Amino acid sequence: MDPAEEKSMTLEEREDWLRERGVTIEHPNQGSANETANGVTSVIEQISGVKISEDTIPFVCIPQDESKQIFELQLPISLTKAKAGDCLPDYVKPYFAADHKTIDATLLKEQAKKQFAGGDLSGLADTNISTAAMNAAAAKGSVETFPLVHPADTNGFEGVYMYLDEVGLLKKLPNNNRATAIAATCGFHPPPNFYGDIFVGRVKSKPVIQNIGFEAKDTDRGAEWMQRATAENLAWQQEVNKVTNRKETQPAAIGTEGNAAVEVNFSWTQDEEEIEITVPLSDIDKSMVQVSFLSRKVVVEYNKQELVSIDLYSGVDVDGCTWTIDGSNIVITCEKAGGGSMWPRIQLVATHRLIGYGSQADHDIGSNPFLHFNSPLTFTNVVVLEELADASIVLL
Repeated sequence: MDPAEEKSMTLEEREDWLRERGVTIEHPNQGSANETANGVTSVIEQISGVKISEDTIPFVCIPQDESKQIFELQLPISLTKAKAGDCLPDYVKPYFAADHKTIDATLLKEQAKKQFAGGDLSGLADTNISTAAMNAAAAKGSVETFPLVHPADTNGFEGVYMYLDEVGLLKKLPNNNRATAIAATCGFHPPPNFYGDIFVGRVKSKPVIQNIGFEAKDTDRGAEWMQRATAENLAWQQEVNKVTNRKETQPAAIGTEGNAAVEVNFSWTQDEEEIEITVPLSDIDKSMVQVSFLSRKVVVEYNKQELVSIDLYSGVDVDGCTWTIDGSNIVITCEKAGGGSMWPRIQLVATHRLIGYGSQADHDIGSNPFLHFNSPLTFTNVVVLEELADASIVLL
């Protein structure tokens, strides 16, 4: 959007521009646009085996228990016809309300300290964050929406979102590692922690916001939408910056600016031309080290025992790959094939095992009862929340 054009826009025109790009706008005293209609099969009934007789839109559930398969559920189409917008938050809310786990008071206090400057809660009325009040809110169900990919012209204005228990961490729900791995594939580094069972759906934002189908096969990390997500999220952020007059940019690429990304058994750094992999090992006998290079794979063995095997995110020039011993480390340097670009991760398939880049504790999703917009973590790890006159903008 041209800056001059932006300045000439009315409030209503700005709101329309944002809605087309997947932004939900609610005005004060305006009720939810997604109140659940009566007489439809609930998500809980579906999970218990009740079939829906009307037309539906598929979405999926990712159980936190990895022994259980990801499975499809159905959103009754009558809900989407009754109200405009994303109907999934209200539809799945009863599922989270049915979990009667109580809020952990200690965790509640810790999260409160994180959200207020200096950890000083003296200016906040105790009644506003009491455990009893939070338990009462949790009993009604509280849904947080996390954007995996934002609507853009490159994806037909179709966004993909996770729906989770907003206070899952405070309930001490188990980590959902598969959800975290999907977020990592979509370009979130470090990937956030998710807690409890997670629902995933797709929303089309143009010409109006509406739910569309998302199937179990779409959770495969080779899915086309997921492979495009990193670039599309960055483009979305740049567009939002224009309309909100923000200057937020994508954080430094992982493994750059002197910050090694620490994986299991190795760490790595990169620039536009090379990646450098460091494998720590005490008392190294160089004659026992074997490093094998393929165009998309690096394998490190010591005394015929495999230490590291990496299926690389992108290709390397095998002729430009070397290794050496530096003290108690095996240091491997690989020249990127083609060069000129930063990798969002080192491994072809993202995992949730990234353990050393940034503070993971700062990226817990489902832990924040104080920020009542849809996602406390955007693609740039910065919440974008702007006010347009009396309207509050919630970025999906």
